[in-house]
Amino acid sequence: MANPVADLEGILNEEITLYGRMCALEEMKSEAILAKNGKELEEISRSQEDLLGVVSALEERRIGLIDEYAERNHLDDLPRQVTLRDIVFLMDEDSSHRLMRLGMDLKKLLVRLQSLHTTNTTLIDDNLKFFNTLLSGLRSSMTIEAGYSRRGVEKTRIADSLLVNRTA
Repeated sequence: MANPVADLEGILNEEITLYGRMCALEEMKSEAILAKNGKELEEISRSQEDLLGVVSALEERRIGLIDEYAERNHLDDLPRQVTLRDIVFLMDEDSSHRLMRLGMDLKKLLVRLQSLHTTNTTLIDDNLKFFNTLLSGLRSSMTIEAGYSRRGVEKTRIADSLLVNRTA
């Protein structure tokens, strides 16, 4: 590779685009969760998995470029993994500003994505608690005699059980 830094900038730009799409999908997930639309939630999750596959390949390329840059610039003897900050330190001012800006933009997107994911996890947990409350209420209202007779007529059972959402 002729210029690992230029290639690194390209990869960071691609990752910013992909993580932007991931954030948009995570927002769509919120809407699907609130609408209790399982099929849409599943489709969105599949789209996110596809994007994560592409991001994973980009990350592997990015790590390879950083390793190559570290070897060329004798950073491979550091006691820790080489970071973007290490690379920026050795670059000219214009290139370092561009690369740092890309790194900060990517980090902001990742923080936003984490926040959206945390919100969606909470929404899903609340929905599960609500449905578990409903199910336990239904279970407690059933008796051994509940069900249908041989003639297909529903037998009597305990009626009008009270269900309350404890998370509301």
